[in-house]
Amino acid sequence: MKRVVCIAVLFFLVACAVAPVHAAAKKEWTIMVFLNADNNLDPYGVEDMKEMAKIGSSDFANIVVLIDREKGPASLNYIEKGKITLLKEMGEIDMGDYNVLVDFVKNTAAAYPANHYAVIVWNHGSGWKDGNGAIIKGISYDDESGNHITTNQLTTACRQIKAALGKNLDIFAFDACLMQMAEVAHAMPGVDYIVASEEVEPGAGWPYDGVLSGLTKTSTPAQFAAHIVKAYAASYNGGSQGSSSTTQSALEMKNYGAFKDAIDGFAKAAMAGNYATQFKDALNKVQKFYYRTNIDLPHFVELLKVSINDVGFQTACDKLLAASAKLIIANGLSGYSTKNAKGLAIYFPASSYSFSASYNDLAFAQDTLWDEMVQDFYKKTTTTTVVADVENGDLSSLMAYVSTANENNREVSAHLINKLNFRVFAEGGLDHSTQDSVRNLIAELKTK
Repeated sequence: MKRVVCIAVLFFLVACAVAPVHAAAKKEWTIMVFLNADNNLDPYGVEDMKEMAKIGSSDFANIVVLIDREKGPASLNYIEKGKITLLKEMGEIDMGDYNVLVDFVKNTAAAYPANHYAVIVWNHGSGWKDGNGAIIKGISYDDESGNHITTNQLTTACRQIKAALGKNLDIFAFDACLMQMAEVAHAMPGVDYIVASEEVEPGAGWPYDGVLSGLTKTSTPAQFAAHIVKAYAASYNGGSQGSSSTTQSALEMKNYGAFKDAIDGFAKAAMAGNYATQFKDALNKVQKFYYRTNIDLPHFVELLKVSINDVGFQTACDKLLAASAKLIIANGLSGYSTKNAKGLAIYFPASSYSFSASYNDLAFAQDTLWDEMVQDFYKKTTTTTVVADVENGDLSSLMAYVSTANENNREVSAHLINKLNFRVFAEGGLDHSTQDSVRNLIAELKTK
């Protein structure tokens, strides 16, 4: 998906793409743009390089771009003010291969050493990657190869980049759609700051002249990350990029551990009670994005805190909101439809049949209790409604559930079957006709 036609930018470099034989003099910053335009974003990639050249490299910063054109060769370029200098023709390369990204960063850092490094991945983006391909999520889609970088590969790339640099990468940014998610942040070790959008980005993507003009010799990574967010939002608030509803935020990853702990505390408090009605109402009201399964996490917690008057749960909400505020150091918005975006999205489909089973394969799902909490919500909402209706002789909700059941909600189906078997056949008290109908529906559900 495009930045609405979605763009994904990440500061990234390609194998064998080194420039000088001897490393250039060390500067404060080296900006690496992994510009994957080998798709329908090609015209925007060319325009963005021109925007970069309005500012260009300086005595304290290098700007290096690896661009792969649609139906054309890739090239490595050094961006100067008013000038784009070709460093090397790269031929056809696969920018959907994470190894190309790692080599680009590794070789560029060696050729243009700096105290601080920023990597921007520019292309289509769509958040976390569903392993079985049922949902197309990931980053850096290359139309020539048909390849892209998955969430798990992003983790591998980040680890290899840190090893090559001998330290954390200062900024990893995405000029792309839908990448500012908890699931993605969890997959990025060895990074100090992440800059990305919760929502889709318009085709024009980042305002590179506005972004680069805010970088100074004394800019810290935190200051530069926050400036990117501010410049992006301003450009779509009637600025250089026009007017659109957009999001952009920056995360300070040293605070991610406390955030993860707060996620688990929130999940435990949620599962300890029966707040299915309040959760369902919050899911109806929460800020959502292009993929309606992506919700804004802080906004969701704020809605629940207002509606659930349990001291333990309220404490868990406060802790998660405080941890989120420390993690999200900058949040920029434009337009109306994104007004409740607070800076970090997370996956929470409203219905169990919409939940992708491969989500459970993500490191975030395996390392946190978020997915357990989501499944607990599905079980409570489904079981309460269906069993109560069956007790009253109404099988409509059970029939509706069976009709939508699939491989994605088998855990919920198994839970419902156990509850129905106990209530209908162990406790009894229902007429034979109802029992026979439930038995047949359970048999059908087991085949789903």
